[in-house]
Amino acid sequence: MAALSDYLESQLLNHIFRDSTFDKPSNISIALCSGVPLDSDTGSTLPELPSGIGGLDTRYRRYSLNEPSDSSWNKVGVDDETAYAVFVDPPVGSQSGYYFPLYLKKSKAEQESSNGLSNTVSFDEFPGVLLYAPASEQQMGVDANPGYDLYEGNGFIKNTSQIVFNAANTDWGWVSGVAVVDSDVYGSGNMLMYSALTNPRYVYTGDNIKFDVLSLEICLK
Repeated sequence: MAALSDYLESQLLNHIFRDSTFDKPSNISIALCSGVPLDSDTGSTLPELPSGIGGLDTRYRRYSLNEPSDSSWNKVGVDDETAYAVFVDPPVGSQSGYYFPLYLKKSKAEQESSNGLSNTVSFDEFPGVLLYAPASEQQMGVDANPGYDLYEGNGFIKNTSQIVFNAANTDWGWVSGVAVVDSDVYGSGNMLMYSALTNPRYVYTGDNIKFDVLSLEICLK
C-alpha cells in the first residue's frame, strides 16, 4: 500500500517544508472498499462497503488498530519471515532475471533449504541490504515471479497480528480495495492512504475477510 491521499500529502508537505505542524492521528483503522479509492477521497467519500442495506445490518465495520503503536506494526524494513522475490532488470548476460525465495534472516533461509545451507545475495538496487537464499532453491534466469512477495527495500512496515473483520451478515459483494483512515467511525475521518487488493474477493454471507500476520504491507516509495 503506497498511494497517499491528497489530505496526507498536503499535511506532510506543510509539516516538513512550511510552518504547519501535523499531529499524529489518534486512531488508525482499516477500511474495505468495493472499488479503489481516489487520492481526493475522504473518510466519507471513499467507496467503503455498506454497513447497512435496506435496513439490514451487514455487520461490516472498520477494523480499528486504535492509537498508533509499535505493537501493531513491525519495525521499518524488518521482516524475517516473508519470502521475497527480486527481479534484476536490465538482464545480466544471458540471465533475464533472478528470482529467489529471499529472507532477511539467515536461519529462516536455512530452514527452507533441503541441505540446511544458505547463500548470501546482494543487489545494487538495495545497497547495504544482505539477503539470504536457500542454497537448494535458487531460481535464476526466469521471467515470471514464482509467487514470492516483491522486495521493495527498507521503506515498509507490516502488521504484527492478524486483522479479522466481522463475519458478513449479508452478501457484501466485491472487495477490491483497502484504505487506512484516521477514524474507526463509519463514514467519517480522513483517508490517509489506499491500495487496490492484489486478489479481489467476493464476500458472501458468513464469510470473513482477514489479513494474516505480515500480509498487510505499507510502504513509501
